[in-house]
Amino acid sequence: MSAQRSFHQPQVSRGGNLMPDSLKDSGPFKSVAARPENELLLLCARSQVSEEDSARIKGLAAEALDWDYLFRLAQRHAVLPLLHRSISEHARDAAPQTFRQKLRDKFRENATRNLLLAGELVRIVRLFESEGVLVLAYKGPALAVSAYGDLSLRRFVDLDIVVRARDVRRAGELLRSLGFTLSDGLSESHEKFLLRRQHNIAYTRDAGRLIVELHWGLSSEKFAELSLSESVWERAETVALCGGEVRCLSTEDLLLALCVHGTKHLWERLAWVCDVAELLNSRASLDWGSVLSRAQDSHTERMLLLGLRLASGLLGAALPESMREAIQADPTAATLSESVVGKMFAGAEFEPSGFAASVRFNLSARRRLREKIRYFSFILTPTDGDLAALSIPPGLSFVYYLLRPVRLLRKGKPGR
Repeated sequence: MSAQRSFHQPQVSRGGNLMPDSLKDSGPFKSVAARPENELLLLCARSQVSEEDSARIKGLAAEALDWDYLFRLAQRHAVLPLLHRSISEHARDAAPQTFRQKLRDKFRENATRNLLLAGELVRIVRLFESEGVLVLAYKGPALAVSAYGDLSLRRFVDLDIVVRARDVRRAGELLRSLGFTLSDGLSESHEKFLLRRQHNIAYTRDAGRLIVELHWGLSSEKFAELSLSESVWERAETVALCGGEVRCLSTEDLLLALCVHGTKHLWERLAWVCDVAELLNSRASLDWGSVLSRAQDSHTERMLLLGLRLASGLLGAALPESMREAIQADPTAATLSESVVGKMFAGAEFEPSGFAASVRFNLSARRRLREKIRYFSFILTPTDGDLAALSIPPGLSFVYYLLRPVRLLRKGKPGR
């Protein structure tokens, strides 16, 4: 049976020995807060705002800000819904009307799409489970409701679902029965290739406007050895969504998965840090011993510590003393966080990291030589993008491995 957990518990206290008295004592925060627009975004990018931060939001909004820059920065980091909520509640009179209108329009657009996607997720889950295929809802609507407490406060553009490896083919058939097909350029032979060598595959519908990522692993085993054993399924929790219920990862499993996901993508979006912070702040207690044990078993401790450092340093997420000590004991995690924050607030326009920088970052996020070597195996494994780019007869699929390095150098960044 999946565990039941309350998802709307009181916020964890930031007093006592959990956090510094002021977020402004945080190195990551201070490094970017010199620009008022950056500080305002960090204070607004959360579902719960303290009285102290509310007063600071009002004060910042009364300054002569570059409101266009703030909007574009929030858009880049996929946190417009949170910015809209905070400005509406704490600085309505100070922010320009045109700025508030732009936020309102984007918020309504996002809320409408989120509701449609949530309904589609419930429909998919009901069909799968009626056919004996258990599903875990990953990120997307389930995370919005369980961590943020509001479906409209998180931006997501597709649906991620996880099934057992033995159910993948049946899951693909069920998605096809709902009108989904493989992404453009992919054939059935490509699907077989991906099922053997990757951990997820994308299906689309409505001319590509609706995408479902079907996962049979939380990460590529070559990237991180996150277990999807039966114990993960036994620990699963449930979330009420659109008149139904969906299973999702336990808080402890989800926290580690989010930190691995953020590291994989170099934490280039503040929204991924928000996910970690909101998850932590929405739970009265976590089994930190279990979290750390699973991170050690999967050799992802540094990825976990990096995610926690960013969530606490930028957004004030509460952490127990033991985890703060673990973070302080890893200077490489501090170096990586400085790199992330510098890149995150380098400007309102997104500039993707180059291939070499991405590789260096991900190698540094690993402690053991074995994991570093496995990472190279990961980036050299062909993805759906490689398969779609060039049609090769099934018997010559080894050619994709030869072409993968060429595409990597052209694209300038490792794939999914």
